[in-house]
Amino acid sequence: MDVVMPPYEDHPNLRAAEMARDRGDVPQAIHDYRDIIKEAPFCAKAYLGLGMSLLDANAVDEAKKTFEKAIAMFPKCSGAYAGLGAVYLIIDQPENAINSFDQALIRDSRNAKALNGYGIALDMIGDHEAAQVYYRAVMEVDPCNLSFESNLGLSMVLAGNTIEGIHILERLSRSPQATPRVRQNLALAYGLVGDMKMAKKIGRLDLPDDFVMNNISYFEAIQQRQEFFGMIPKNNTIPLDQTRKWQEAVY
Repeated sequence: MDVVMPPYEDHPNLRAAEMARDRGDVPQAIHDYRDIIKEAPFCAKAYLGLGMSLLDANAVDEAKKTFEKAIAMFPKCSGAYAGLGAVYLIIDQPENAINSFDQALIRDSRNAKALNGYGIALDMIGDHEAAQVYYRAVMEVDPCNLSFESNLGLSMVLAGNTIEGIHILERLSRSPQATPRVRQNLALAYGLVGDMKMAKKIGRLDLPDDFVMNNISYFEAIQQRQEFFGMIPKNNTIPLDQTRKWQEAVY
């Protein structure tokens, strides 16, 4: 049974802070959320917004402290645990991320950020089949968010189910709602299966050429490693050292 979060202090300036973050004005969002916390120290949404904005600014240590404080102040708040889990993904601690997402889902089993993050953490430790369960679950919660299905497609490629995974990513990339990350997941999938021509073509839709060529070098290094060790990797999966770099966490 889900734990219902009690009503916490609200603030009239929350919407302005959220709009600043949505339009990419991260410094303004951070400023606004901090001002709200000064005026309304029990506004849970302000702590979550501040933590997410700090992640946007790559202020990871400060974001971690913000989410930890939110957990201490609002122990029934699912979003605080999901935010902390996102921090652990960024600092490459998937086991700790899983623990945080577990706590988030105990409090709200339909927390989309926690479900998606859980899938990413499982992909990071190589448990792709389990990861896909979480991606499918979050797609039921929010079926309009292409990022979740994109993560599912990439997870399938990592698991060795390349045909179905690439088919999903190709379909999503043709959508008018496709984000650069969705398209670059497709570029990654092509690179992982050795189709460097398509990896370059898709990569150049969103990235400058030097970034594309760096990615191609990364894909080629993976291919060489697979050939050196005799291909097909153990459990018919493709190794990827920086899964979080490619998959999309929704903060």
